[in-house]
Order: sequence, then C-alpha cells, then structure tokens
Amino acid sequence: MKRVGVTGPPGSGKSTLVRAIGRGTAKGDVTTVSVPDERLEALVEMHSSRKTVPAQIEVVDVHAAARTHASAIAKLREMDAILLVTPSFSAQDPALHVSASIEDLILADLQPVETRLERAKKDASAKRELPALERAKRTLEEGRCLSQETWTSDELSTFSSLALVTQRPIVVVFNVDEHGLEQAPPPLEFPSFLASASLEAEVAGMGAEEAGELLGVYGIKRSVLGKVIDAVYRSLDLISFFTTSDKESRAWEVRSGAKAPEAAGVIHSDMQRGFIRAEVISFDELKGFGQWDTAKAQGKIRVEGKDYEFKEGDVTHFRFAV
Repeated sequence: MKRVGVTGPPGSGKSTLVRAIGRGTAKGDVTTVSVPDERLEALVEMHSSRKTVPAQIEVVDVHAAARTHASAIAKLREMDAILLVTPSFSAQDPALHVSASIEDLILADLQPVETRLERAKKDASAKRELPALERAKRTLEEGRCLSQETWTSDELSTFSSLALVTQRPIVVVFNVDEHGLEQAPPPLEFPSFLASASLEAEVAGMGAEEAGELLGVYGIKRSVLGKVIDAVYRSLDLISFFTTSDKESRAWEVRSGAKAPEAAGVIHSDMQRGFIRAEVISFDELKGFGQWDTAKAQGKIRVEGKDYEFKEGDVTHFRFAV
C-alpha cells in the first residue's frame, strides 16, 4: 500500500481535502481509501468471487498529529508521494504559495545532504558517494527538487538512508472555491489539478449518485478521490494487475516495467523467492471469454517466465515453490 502525505501552508484546506478524499470516513490523521476499478467489479461478477479486495492507498494528514515543523517534515520522509495543497481562493497568490512550500522542502533536504557530504569527504570508504551527493547539493541549491532529475540506481542507493523529501514525487492541488473551478491551473513543473476541498467535503457523506448530481451542477465530472489516485499512480509510475477466483478477486499495484517475479513479490515475498511461472491474460481478453477456466480451456492463458514484464490490466495466477 502506498502512503501519500498531505501538506501545505496554514489555511490551505489540507484537512478539509483529506476529509473529501476519505468521503466522510476520515478518522484521525490517517485515512485508507480503496481504489475504484470497474475491472475488479467485472472479475468478481465473472467468477462469483466471495470476496473483493481493491487496491488501497493511505492518505496521511501530516500536520494533524505533528506538533512542530520538524516532526511534519519527518513524517513526510516516510511517504511515497506528497500532495501539496495550495490555497487558490480569495486574494491568494497560488504561485507564491507553491514556490514558498517547495523552497521549504528543499531546505529540509539540503541540511542532511550537506552533512552526509562533509562526512563522506573525511571517510575514505565513502568516497564513491561524493559525486552523487555533490550533484544532489547542486540540484537543491539551484532550487530544484531531486524528483525533477534522473538518478542512477547507484545514486539512489546513496540517498536511501537519508529519506529525502524532495526525492518523493510531488503533486500540487490548487484548492479553489466553487467559482474557481472553471479556471485553468497555473503552469508548473509539477503535476497538478484543481479541486474545491470544501465543496467535496460537503458531499463526502452522501451516496455516490446524489453526490455526483450535486458536483455535476458545478461542472465536476470526477471526484477529488479519482484525481488523487490518477495523479499518485502516474507520479509513482504504477500499474494495476489482478488475481481472481471464486474465493477472491483482488487488485494489486506494481511499478511499471516490473518483471513477473517482482509482481509476484507484491503478493508475498515467498512467491517472488520461489517463482516458477506466471499464467497471464489481459483483462480485455479475459472479458471476451467470460471467465478464467473458459479462456484456459481454449489455450488463451499465456505461460510467462521470469523475464515477462507485467502490463496494465494483466490477470494472473502465479506458480511457485518454497
């Protein structure tokens, strides 16, 4: 499960946005939300699955439980991605807020990078870390987040113990009132979208149909939850795959480009370690046959080995031995 930290300046509507994302289920500073997926619902119907398990993301209001700025930054270091809520109503200057917030995150990373760099200069065994740390320092001093650069696996290994905030993908949410929904979001180097946190928090406890009708009056065709999930999956470069049977149909997430053993490891480490093969069919193909057993009887289930790269919407059964 991926963790998304919600941050932003005071009065930006961070907690209101979390309530809207949680659709009225938010309790405390952590809200777990299911990822809606019509394909999963179809698989449940195809196989009469007794249990449905959607993919989930955890949304954390990092300032709700943090008593200091330092503790909020520490919490952000634990996240997989960051939602930066920016006030964009009344006389607010959203570009100025984004700039100040990004600068704050950059400064939070600059200190540990500088400290590690000075230590590496004095430690012969850490000399190999110097190029990556010096490049990271230059990037931050230029006012750029580490996520805006491309890093090698060795460089990323150097940063791993530092848990740098700006290494996480950042998505900007321009929090507008209902009159600002017709505007285009200001251009940024980060992915972004508009949302009216207060309006969507109002309808959070309503039924899906009633909420959809009310949001439609304001021209909102997609809920903030859907926008957040899309932005997080894109920024983390995730794809969805599925397992299905009469017992359970379940959605899983894995990074794009993952090979079959890594996808198996998302389910359980034993499956990755003892991977033998993956039986795979795309959701669209499976839908045409009506169910797994029918597709298998007609020889349409592919048998893939360790080098197979999982695709969006793959439906699979893994074979493994431990």
